[in-house]
Amino acid sequence: MRGGARLAAIVESDAAKLDLIIEELVVNVARYAYPNGARGMTAVGYAVTRRGAIFVQVCDEGVKFNPLELVTPDFTGELADRPIGGLGLYLVRNLVGSLEYARDGERNVLSFQFPAAEVAPG
Repeated sequence: MRGGARLAAIVESDAAKLDLIIEELVVNVARYAYPNGARGMTAVGYAVTRRGAIFVQVCDEGVKFNPLELVTPDFTGELADRPIGGLGLYLVRNLVGSLEYARDGERNVLSFQFPAAEVAPG
């Protein structure tokens, strides 16, 4: 993914955020998409859409899961009383420019546009 970030002229600090987003999504697939030892394919692809931006898709053949249906975590209670989980996808939703989900046959397809900081013309 770093190669795509370089092609899109994404600044290093934003490329690190992109790494975090991809890691969160792929780890979630590894943990939850294939329960009980099930196996399947997972793929990550990208396209440079313009200088400073990249379009990313994460696809898997796991159980149907639409992360857009998750409720926003409740940040009002005491930290010790909050349920574990849900913060990673909340973070992803807040770092990407758009987040879309589709079920394509037997595949989950999660797509997002990652906008970077303004890049000087050149």
